[in-house]
Amino acid sequence: MKKLFPLLLGVLLLVGCSTKFSYHFLDWAIEWEVEDYVTLNDEQEKVFEALVDKFVVWHQKEELARYAVQLESLTAAINDHTLTPQMWARHIAQAKAHWFRLFEYALPDLLPLVASFSNAQVGEIIGVLRKDERELVEEYAGKTQVQLVADSDARLTEQFDDWLGSVSEAQQALIHQYNSQRLATLDMWLEYRHEWLRQFEQALAQRQDRALLSERLTLLMTRPDELKSEVYKVKLQQNTENFGAMLLAVSQTLSAKQAKHFNKKLNKLIKDLTELNQEAF
Repeated sequence: MKKLFPLLLGVLLLVGCSTKFSYHFLDWAIEWEVEDYVTLNDEQEKVFEALVDKFVVWHQKEELARYAVQLESLTAAINDHTLTPQMWARHIAQAKAHWFRLFEYALPDLLPLVASFSNAQVGEIIGVLRKDERELVEEYAGKTQVQLVADSDARLTEQFDDWLGSVSEAQQALIHQYNSQRLATLDMWLEYRHEWLRQFEQALAQRQDRALLSERLTLLMTRPDELKSEVYKVKLQQNTENFGAMLLAVSQTLSAKQAKHFNKKLNKLIKDLTELNQEAF
């Protein structure tokens, strides 16, 4: 169930101009996503629909304002050129806390549903997750460091294009410099994902022990960093701070047109989140 709400932050933080429209279909989107992983029976469908309805009401009322406040803080730091690598790392930690809070809220209601899964349903879930894992390994297998950097350059450039309208050659150079100097974590990332899946499969296999299921899913959904090695966590922290330094450098090179595009897009997102939150009261 790690991907139970993966669409949520995408809806909130990536769709930009269509945030309000997309959010009103969030319950449908969650149910549609879950169908890719498990086929629920009629009774489970009813339970899950009620769970999702409750979740969306809570999320709109309690969480959206948090996102808006953080985005306002981040926007101010970028525009004032006061963003530091350490500040960026704190924003990332805060964003992760938002994510984990979703599961902290939903897990108590999810546990009875998960415990009701048949062996066939568990097999269905694990089968899809294993397939996802194989495809991920195949995607990176045999790629050289040069290829990995080029792929990362392309992904980041596309994201910056979206937020800035277009990226200059100087900004592309900053992106490339960051990716070239990023500490290698690919093998550790794949190992961590494999261990997460192994423990998730073990939790589902013993799902009738409700206390054990709660303990294991709480760990996997809200404290997954505990599965990462210390070396991996240190490298991730350094890469996060390095990304913050790159972001600050890029922000200092923005043209007036890029700054206008960025602020218009982000302010629209903040406005949508605020209005959606107010609609809940």
